[in-house]
Amino acid sequence: MISEYRRMGNRGNLAEAFRTEVGVEFAFLVEHIGFSGPVQTDSGFLFHGAGLDVEVWFLDVHEPVVTTLVAPVASDGVRARGVWLDELYVLSGCGPAQDVPGWAPTRRAVLKRVRQHAAALSRLMPQLLTAEGAQLIARSRQG
Repeated sequence: MISEYRRMGNRGNLAEAFRTEVGVEFAFLVEHIGFSGPVQTDSGFLFHGAGLDVEVWFLDVHEPVVTTLVAPVASDGVRARGVWLDELYVLSGCGPAQDVPGWAPTRRAVLKRVRQHAAALSRLMPQLLTAEGAQLIARSRQG
């Protein structure tokens, strides 16, 4: 009974840990790349950039996960279907999917996952901001 109480209490803190960490770790999007945001959504945060939206979510389900979606946005503001960060990361040659894990059952894991997603996106962003990035997203959506 006590362990169940502790587990539920710990899970209750996961979303708060996520919210705090995203603001810190994804600040590079706003400070260095010119994105706006973050805008808080029901499950996470949305960053708007020139031609790209980045959404970082914490899904507090049976097996909690942190996940990141990158979606192209046309010049007229129409957003296309997004692609998961781990798929783009692998397809771009940046590294294996294991560099961008999602499972986050503890506060420590949530913090680590947010850092890993931010690091992967930071590494991938130079490609995403070029014509090569649009091709990479298109290839990923075809597969």
